[in-house]
Amino acid sequence: MNETYFDQNDIEQNKTMVLLSAILQIFIPILFFLPLVCCQNSPYGKFYANQGLLILLINVIAGAVLIIPILGWIAGAVIGIANFVFAIMNAVNANKGVRKGIPIVGGIELIK
Repeated sequence: MNETYFDQNDIEQNKTMVLLSAILQIFIPILFFLPLVCCQNSPYGKFYANQGLLILLINVIAGAVLIIPILGWIAGAVIGIANFVFAIMNAVNANKGVRKGIPIVGGIELIK
């Protein structure tokens, strides 16, 4: 598997805030913006803030789907569990310093 990594200096300077944000996003997805505030010029921070925003949007979609009786409840639960796994994967990738998006929607770039 061909993985790309961020600049080692960027990772060393911003890893604490990015990793803290990624771990907190598992439970509180709205905290995606922390690396944007603390690591403004960091490609590493911006990438993981973007991934956190995608996780937040998936949570919003899962919540909207839950409005639909029965089928929506099942789909919402499946999306919610998958998103929980995506958030854990995001935190692991942030810890490694690898540039690897979450599955399915990780290639979408909302924060540039």
